[in-house]
Parts: sequence; C-alpha cells; structure tokens
Amino acid sequence: MKKPATVPVSLLERLIPLRELDREALAALAREAEFEHVPARTMLFRKGGRDDWTRYLVSGSIVLADSDGTELTLTGKGNAAVVEQPLGLEQPFAATAVASTDSRLLRLPRARILTLLERARQSEADDADAEDDDDRREEAGSRLFYRLFEDLMAERLELPSMPEVAARVREAVAQPDTDAAEVAKIIQADPVVAAQVMKAANGLLFVGSRQVDNLNAAVIRLGLRHTREMVTAITMRQVFRSRNPLLNKRMVEQWMHSTLVAAIAAVLARKLPDFSPDRALLAGLVHDIGIVPMLAHAHEYPELAEDPGLLEATIREYRGQVGGLILRRWRFPDDMVAVPMAAERWYREHDGPGDYADLVLVAKLYALGPRGKRPGPAAVPAYGRLGLDRLRTDGGSILDEAREEIAAVQQLLLV
Repeated sequence: MKKPATVPVSLLERLIPLRELDREALAALAREAEFEHVPARTMLFRKGGRDDWTRYLVSGSIVLADSDGTELTLTGKGNAAVVEQPLGLEQPFAATAVASTDSRLLRLPRARILTLLERARQSEADDADAEDDDDRREEAGSRLFYRLFEDLMAERLELPSMPEVAARVREAVAQPDTDAAEVAKIIQADPVVAAQVMKAANGLLFVGSRQVDNLNAAVIRLGLRHTREMVTAITMRQVFRSRNPLLNKRMVEQWMHSTLVAAIAAVLARKLPDFSPDRALLAGLVHDIGIVPMLAHAHEYPELAEDPGLLEATIREYRGQVGGLILRRWRFPDDMVAVPMAAERWYREHDGPGDYADLVLVAKLYALGPRGKRPGPAAVPAYGRLGLDRLRTDGGSILDEAREEIAAVQQLLLV
C-alpha cells in the first residue's frame, strides 16, 4: 500500500545519480516521488524484466539475487541512511529483488529521471568552462560506479576475500560450544598470525600481567571475541596487496594510513565506555577497504586508466559504497558496515549515542590533521556524541599522551 508523503529535496540530492541534478530539477522530481511500503517476501522485480519505476531503499532489507545463487543484501536505516544506489535504473534488471523484511522504499518515475539527467548532461556538454568540466568528471565517475556495481552483481568484479584463517576463526567463534583450544588450533596453522596473537596478548594492553608462553593461554587472555577481531585485523594486511608494482605502492601507502587510523581508534576506545579496542582496531583497518577493488580493477576501465585525476575523484566518491558492499559480503554486522560508508562524512548526524563509524571518523581526522576545509576532530558532531568533549582532551593531548601506545598497536599490524 502506497501512502502519499512529502519527499524532501535534501533526501534526493544525496542519491546516485540524482545528485547530478540542480535544485530546480530535484524539486520537480520530488513532486513525482512517493514512498512505498512492501511486506517481507515481496518480489519487487525479476531478473530480465522491466518496469516504469526506479526505487531507493529507505528502511528494511532487500536481497538482490542472480540466477546462479549469488546474493547481495542492501539495508536502509531511515531517511538519514537511505541506500544511495538505485534499484531499477538500468534495465532490463540485472538481478531479482526481494524484500527480506518489511521495507520502505522511495520510488520515482524512471523515464522522468532519465529525461532530467539527459538534459543536465547536455547542458554540461555545451559549457566548456572548468566548473562544468568537473561536473562531467563526476558524471563519468557515476557511470563507472554503476559499472562496478553491475559487474559485482554479475560476478565479473572480484571482491577481496577474507583471509582464510580469519574466516575460519570467525566461523568457529560463532559456534556456541567452541573453546579456546579449538581457536588456538586454527590459528596455529598460520605461524605469522600465531606470533602476532602472542605479541598482542603480551602487549601494552596487558602491562603488569604475567607473560603467556603458549597460544592457548594467549587466546584465553584475549577472550574468544577479542581474538576473533584481532586475527581479522592482523590478516587484513593480505588484502592490501597487488602484483602490480605501482598499485602495490599505493596499497602499501593506504595500509600504512589505515593502521594509523586503527591504532588511534583502538586507543580512543580504551578511554570510552561501551567500546571494544579490538573492534575499534578492526573498524579502523576496514574503513577504506573499498579502495582495494577500485584500484585492482582500474585498468579494466579506460576512462579511469587514462585519467589519474578521475581515478582519484571516483575513489573518493564511491569507496564508502564499495567498502560497504565488501563488508556485507563478508557478513560483518551493520555497525561495522556503516564505518566505510561514513568515513569522510565529517558532519554526519544520526540518532543515539556515538558508534564505531563516529569513532573511526574522529580517529581519521586525528591521523590526517587539519588541512584546508577539513575540520579538526573536536569540530565534528561525532566528537560530542562519543563523549570525548567530556574527557577534556584535544587532538594534541590524545596523541601526545598515547604516542607510545599508538606506535605499539600500529607496529603489531605492520607484518
């Protein structure tokens, strides 16, 4: 059943590719938009079919399924966290879409969207000044993201796999009867990971405790859940690698940045209630994981390969969405999926207390430092939601007081 409701322009201007339109076009489109409520198990469309609508998921979950069994789950969390990718803009449909829960969608007439986009793009093509050139680059970046998304659904785009030992540990810990000995046995299969887990168990977080001298004791000290996050974090380095020397250099630079963000996030988590340093560490490491497949597959897209500036602009624009897709594929919980999607939304707002996305956002600002229009950590809403203002610390004091601890945590990851 469809209910008439006013659709704000501010909602449309965040959506792909509607954000290419100006306010006047968005206002016209908003007048034709409507919210749609569908119950669980409703089929929205079938692969190979067509209809007159393009939809965006506002709340609930939609499963996109290919005929070979490949599935991708999209989750919306309300007007402030609408899934930005369109459902049904490209037709015939590349997959079958089914609501796995009661869901609320925003639907708009597809023909109207295409007409407005064509008009906007033609206007850009007629104007050769620098500002319109930037707009065309953004348009090209949008098209490339659609291709990445379509290639993902058709399994033409290979996403990074979770390292085997991490996947096995996560699967084991998910079983209620798993004990430390079983997890230690899995970790022993990878001597490098085993050594790093021992190092973590005897590290700064446990200063004053007796040194452990075997892996089973290390897992007991860390706890199963903390061991799970630690193993995933340690093995994540394997994802940030490429056989191409130039790409590998960029991957290494990205990994170094991610380890610093992760180390700062872990240190901040120790100062705050309701946050796990191990989960914070992992959140920091995966906050830019969307960059990995975009770099790895850049050579397959001539527009990217021939224009480094467009490549960087496309990465900046879409790495959060791609990162969210990866973490969903890895079955990470929703609060972790939100981390890459919010990593540079400096003025992100949401209801409730601070979350891991807020924590990583603040850690990233500490790592990057103020520059140009980029705000300082204390200037963003996440800082207050986390309660860091009540600790009476600023960027300098946090980094200076915990410099040794941050260096130790980062060193643990540089294997």
